[in-house]
Amino acid sequence: MKELIELIQQNKLAEFKQALKELEELQIHEYLYEILDNNPVEINEESFSPYGYQIEFLEGLQLYKALEKSEIGSDHLKQYSNLLVHLAFFMSSHVQNLAHEAMSKNTYLTDLGHIYRFRIYPEIREGIQELIDSLKHRSGEEKAIANLAAAKAKVSNSIDNILEKYQIGEDMLQFAEAFEKVGETETTIKIHQGIMNDFECESVKLSSGIIPEMTHVDDRPETEIEIFNKAKINFERLTGQQVQEPNRIHVKESRQAEKMTASAVETPQPHNESIHSPQSDRHLSKPSGLLDKVKRFFGKN
Repeated sequence: MKELIELIQQNKLAEFKQALKELEELQIHEYLYEILDNNPVEINEESFSPYGYQIEFLEGLQLYKALEKSEIGSDHLKQYSNLLVHLAFFMSSHVQNLAHEAMSKNTYLTDLGHIYRFRIYPEIREGIQELIDSLKHRSGEEKAIANLAAAKAKVSNSIDNILEKYQIGEDMLQFAEAFEKVGETETTIKIHQGIMNDFECESVKLSSGIIPEMTHVDDRPETEIEIFNKAKINFERLTGQQVQEPNRIHVKESRQAEKMTASAVETPQPHNESIHSPQSDRHLSKPSGLLDKVKRFFGKN
């Protein structure tokens, strides 16, 4: 890898192309060689080994980051970025399938790294974001960015146990924004609606709604409230509807709210009931709200 990067940085693209031809380790090298040799390249899910998707993508991304600063032709760079977009999407679908399989075993995907075929490299998530940020500086890349935003959301949902909830929310907002830009308004509305459902405070989620004037204790951190509000603003803008929000009082705003929260936490449990941490049981239940809807939606791709 280091030698390849150095050849690119020195703009020795002919030597770089020859070096790619001589490599036999990764498929991404072969496909990049074909692009530079002006040969058409089309890939599908079987063009790479599924268990090599992540390594192929990470290697390919490093080469792309060097190439975009080189004297490579714009057509070649465009073809190569398209290749990486397709690879990222195939990779994210594979990761999602592995996460479903891990869930069926009552465990997290990230806890199965000792098994080769379940090994996950969390850095692919940031790698996808790097490619998104790069393509934002080029015109006509809206569809590519939409595919990458969907891919990143898939990966985030698959490794949600090692992420903060707001990070997943940010990825979903990006997903919605990207889909809106390619005219997928109906899907965008569903994404924002899902975000609002998933980022509502627990008190509201658990409420029957029989007493609409009831005040709910809102213990969400500011980061999650911000995600909710952004989704609400966009949902209202796209639908022309006004979302009727319940009465909430944040725990920081009232001593009484803090007492209510403390009281709820300290309520004794019946002796015949087991007490479980929501975090410890998180992987034992179906993903609720937003995650469940998004995974079903992705499953159609």
